[in-house]
Amino acid sequence: MNNTKKLLMLSACFYLMPGHAEETARAVISSLDRTTISTEVAGKILYLPSGEGDSFKKGAVLAKIDCDLYRAQKRKILFQKNIAYQQFKKNEQLNKLNSIGAFEVSISKEEYNKQIAELDIVSVNVKRCKIYAPFTGRVVEKLANQYQIAKAQQEILEIVGTGNIEAKIVVDATWLSWLKKGDGLTLVIDETQTEIKATINEIGAVVDPASQTVLVRANLIKPYDNIAPGMSGTAKFNSEK
Repeated sequence: MNNTKKLLMLSACFYLMPGHAEETARAVISSLDRTTISTEVAGKILYLPSGEGDSFKKGAVLAKIDCDLYRAQKRKILFQKNIAYQQFKKNEQLNKLNSIGAFEVSISKEEYNKQIAELDIVSVNVKRCKIYAPFTGRVVEKLANQYQIAKAQQEILEIVGTGNIEAKIVVDATWLSWLKKGDGLTLVIDETQTEIKATINEIGAVVDPASQTVLVRANLIKPYDNIAPGMSGTAKFNSEK
């Protein structure tokens, strides 16, 4: 057995000694906000972020689809709705003069209501030509390209949030005797060598029977700069209660 392996074994024994004040476990930074953006209407993609890693704010435009066809459909339905309204009002007047019956008035009213519903549908499609960011974050991967003809429901972007992140930590199941929700801990991030304070948000409901470990989720306490999902580090717990 080489010296490196001996050192690792001794370190593990040291941290697991009963009554020791500090326990450590490995942690991975994860975002609570991660999703794949899809088009809701078919058309040419007029705009996408330039590439992976691009950052954006909540509410920013993430993609634009060519909307000329949907705007034209909206104008057409708007004209048809106005014509149906005029016909409905005309039939109401004719009914008062006993020139037509209530049935004709009812039919023209329903035709007008139908055109209102059609206008609602095309108006929704026009709104779908722009896709807005649901949260502040960054682009993970582009799944389509600008000027590409996209189909409805086609995936075009994978994004991840940067403002709502947590640490996932796998700990020894024996820690459940003293670990509880709300406990504080310190995270030392490998990639940046920075320390971040955190608090336990949730403790896993089940213990893995093979490894005898349990998952712990911890909320990071702001401010935390240059921390990205996927980073890893060491979580330090105070076991003295």
